[in-house]
Amino acid sequence: MSNKIGVFCPTLNVYGGGEYVAIAIANTLAENNHQVILFSSSKINPQDIKNYFGESLHPNIETLQQPTRFTPRGLADFYQTILHSYVAKSKCRTFIDAFSNCVFPWTEITYIHFPYLNQYVFNNAFPYLNHPRISQAGILPQVILEKNLVDYKKRLVLANSYYTADEIQKFSGKSVDVLYPPFSSSILSMGKDTTKKSQDNLVITVSRLDGNKQLERIPQIATQTDPNIQFAIIGRLCNQSTLNHLQTLAKKLGVACRVHFYPNAPAEQKIELLKKAKIYLHTMVGEHFGISIVEAMALGCLPIVHDSGGMREFVPVQYRYETIEEAASKINDEIGNWSKQKAAEVKAIANRFSFSNFSAQFMELYSKYYD
Repeated sequence: MSNKIGVFCPTLNVYGGGEYVAIAIANTLAENNHQVILFSSSKINPQDIKNYFGESLHPNIETLQQPTRFTPRGLADFYQTILHSYVAKSKCRTFIDAFSNCVFPWTEITYIHFPYLNQYVFNNAFPYLNHPRISQAGILPQVILEKNLVDYKKRLVLANSYYTADEIQKFSGKSVDVLYPPFSSSILSMGKDTTKKSQDNLVITVSRLDGNKQLERIPQIATQTDPNIQFAIIGRLCNQSTLNHLQTLAKKLGVACRVHFYPNAPAEQKIELLKKAKIYLHTMVGEHFGISIVEAMALGCLPIVHDSGGMREFVPVQYRYETIEEAASKINDEIGNWSKQKAAEVKAIANRFSFSNFSAQFMELYSKYYD
């Protein structure tokens, strides 16, 4: 069997926070002189990774394509993922799954962004009865396998937050280690000359343009903020209908001139907008962690986030909201009271999640596991 370490993430072409974790793990191992092979469903373009994340894939990393035949998130895709991960394992000595959010018997290391098997979707005792759909019944074998046959003590299972770790404990009754995801080190180098002008009243959101991100809250919040405040939404376009809906909603609410969209913008443009913005607005409720929030804090943006999920573990309480009205009120207050001191405070928090810290903590956990 090969001595290589495999890192499995079929969606690397999506370029989100979860995909960056896979790249960060692969780069960390390569920088520590390990042979690494990175598995994806489509051909990996290093230049695209460089353009979006602002930093490169390590040149010694080998890439391997495993073409998919089924659409994501369906039952067929679930078993396709199982098959692809099993095949990938046969090509390496150590297999790291940074995608499936399940713990398979052939996987030595699993990074869980949020457990696929959880109390919100599956009933603990009879998961196929909680939501009587074919997909729930079809995944029952995996429920039985993971809850009863997979021994977490013989594996390194990592969660991206204590919120996620608690959910794993509630459903599976098993403990895991927490390793917070990193933000790109290029954020600091490209944004080190950050200057925010008093006249730039900009609120920015970085998010995949997809239906599950609750981005419709942004034009709703904009209607309740000062007319001089501008909003920018930047991120990977995953669903054209989502973008069309948001643009239509902004027009309907009369804020189209204040809510601007930047789909598929490169890293340089994202960072330039973050450097100008005073506020970072996050709309998703129950976000499992939210690395885009940390990136914005690293560039001096004050984060306005929902008071839920993994965000509560690092965003100070004064920047958290419960309702759309409260979010708008906090934006009005904080954009007028932004200061270098407040920016320095959130930057200090963000530094805990640097790539160097992630890399050191991952290698420590990796070494302990193999010892």
